[in-house]
Amino acid sequence: MDASRFTVASAVVALLGCLVAFVAPLALDAQPGIRGSVTLSAVVGAVFAGKNFLTVRDRGLPSFAAGVMATALGLWLIVAPLQYNIVGAPLTALTQFGGMCLAAFSAYTALVAVESFFGDEADSYS
Repeated sequence: MDASRFTVASAVVALLGCLVAFVAPLALDAQPGIRGSVTLSAVVGAVFAGKNFLTVRDRGLPSFAAGVMATALGLWLIVAPLQYNIVGAPLTALTQFGGMCLAAFSAYTALVAVESFFGDEADSYS
């Protein structure tokens, strides 16, 4: 089965969101706590987003489990800068942007996986 262009693009954008979240605290010289939290979360998110991308490329359908895990890590990247007292606006904005890209587009791929699983049954109820 061939994946739609938007599904492939979603998997790529999720990976790029991880890259943004990883680079932001390093480039902006964040404090060690936020730097470690965000960069580690971005790396783990990239593992799941990468698995999702490879699954889309190889099978044509995304992985539900990888999509859900990447979504959860993206949500954490959105909230993470708010957990620390001294985080500047640029770091907060970049981390949240990367987290939003990861969460939103990974959630979309998870929904595509669910739709492909229940697709035939859902069409019969329409």
